[in-house]
Amino acid sequence: MRLWRAIDRLLAFLPFALSAVALALLLSQNPFAAPYLERTTEAVALELRAALAREVTPEWYMAEMDRALLAEDLDAMRMVSAVGGRHGIAPSPALLGRMQALEAQETGALAAVRDCAVCAADITACPRVTLLAMCGVTVEMTPLGDLNALRRAAQAGIAGEEIDRIEVALAGVGLGATGLVLASGGTSATVKVGATSLRLARRLGTVSPRFADELRLLSDVGFRPDRLDNLTLGRAGLDEVADPVKLARVGELASDLGRVAANASLTDAVLMLRHVDDAADARRLARLSDAAGPDTRATLDILGKGRAFRALVRLSDLAIGAAALLWLVAGQVLIFLGERFGRLVLALLRMPVRAQARGADARTDMPRPRAEPPLTRPQPRLRPDPPLRRPVVHRPVVPRPSLGHTPAE
Repeated sequence: MRLWRAIDRLLAFLPFALSAVALALLLSQNPFAAPYLERTTEAVALELRAALAREVTPEWYMAEMDRALLAEDLDAMRMVSAVGGRHGIAPSPALLGRMQALEAQETGALAAVRDCAVCAADITACPRVTLLAMCGVTVEMTPLGDLNALRRAAQAGIAGEEIDRIEVALAGVGLGATGLVLASGGTSATVKVGATSLRLARRLGTVSPRFADELRLLSDVGFRPDRLDNLTLGRAGLDEVADPVKLARVGELASDLGRVAANASLTDAVLMLRHVDDAADARRLARLSDAAGPDTRATLDILGKGRAFRALVRLSDLAIGAAALLWLVAGQVLIFLGERFGRLVLALLRMPVRAQARGADARTDMPRPRAEPPLTRPQPRLRPDPPLRRPVVHRPVVPRPSLGHTPAE
């Protein structure tokens, strides 16, 4: 009997023991040290496409299109129209007429010349994003724009004013990327575009405060304004004007933003910098642009920064297995504790009932007192009289004649 009870207890404890051993082995591999893994570009594209398909509905299309038409925002109208077209949503004839009217109003010959002149004079006053690329950054994309930024910094330093170190660092990176490949591994064109997009974003005010603080830390490149004239005349190299190692760190950041501009567009990269808070966000944005391509800005605007960046990673199988085993072991422990607690509560509830039962048994087991004999002698029982017998009547016996005899015989 004891053997069977021991086997029963062992079998009851065995599942918990196996789960605990498996969990210990799995935790020894540190599954939660790096629980997320980066998805491939193809997997990210599929995830983003599925998320956009859930968000881009006819109701969303009509609401966003009405908002863009009321605000006379041609860029927003074009973005909503392009996204809706890729998801099989077409405007109604009335809505199409309103869209064509806004397109004709904003893209006429006189309006285009006027708006381009405004962008060339001040890029912060550009009415449309497309004009920013065509009219506002033509000079900025050349080495003249970088030299002009360094010239402004040198004049400020000579006048005793505060030097914009971020502008100096970005101009130095852009100027060096014109003919050099920095240690970041990005091509010179990519780094140049990234540095220019950062300078334009700062002028447009699309750089977030946190990202501006990080740029301020990275921009300490040891700028020497007294050597700027020699650099302009070709008598000195860039390493004599600024620290090339520190410029390379800024170049890594510019390389990521250059990838965004190459996959989407320069203007989109400038506008999407409002979603970047640090260098890690810049790398995530570059990976997102690799998967989304020209739809990167639309993806960020529709899904938001959090959902779009979460599509870049997934939970590792090791982390999922460890979480499942933790849940299993916790459930087994709770079941065991619940069983013990339930038995304790049941025992407490049974105590009054058992006390009453014991009291009743004690009362029934007590010896009963013997009955006292009566004080008077009981009357004896009388026997009943025997039944009376009927008198016997004697009748004379008459002989009967026998058969076969005659009187003569």
